Amino acid sequence: MKPLTQESCIRQEVDVKKLQRLREQLLQHNELEPLADLLAMAGNATRLKILYLLSISKELCVCDLADVMGMTVSAVSHQLRKLRDRKVIEQRREGPTIYYRLAPGPLTEILQFLFQIDD
Repeated sequence: MKPLTQESCIRQEVDVKKLQRLREQLLQHNELEPLADLLAMAGNATRLKILYLLSISKELCVCDLADVMGMTVSAVSHQLRKLRDRKVIEQRREGPTIYYRLAPGPLTEILQFLFQIDD
C-alpha cells in the first residue's frame, strides 16, 4: 500500500490519524479476501441456486437437486464438488445416497440474510 499523505486527494482537510486507524483495522481483517473469494464462487447462478435450495430444504441429494433444477446429475455433481472443495457445503451418506447441506460459516450466514430464511 502506498503511504498516507495529505496530498492523496483534492479534499480541503484530511484526518491522517483517522485514515491510519482505518488502514490498521482493514489490515487486521484477514478474512475479507477469503470471504470475497467465497462470494465470487457463490456468484455463479447454478451454484447460487443450489445454495438457495439447500438453505430452504436443509438437506438434499444430488438427484433431488438435479430434478428441481432441470439439470443432469453430472452437471449438479460438478457444482457440488466445487462447493464441497471450498467447504461451503457438507455431506453425509445414508446407504448409497449422499445428502448435502450448508456448512456452518460466514457464507451460510450471508445467504440466510440474503434469502431471508429463518433457522
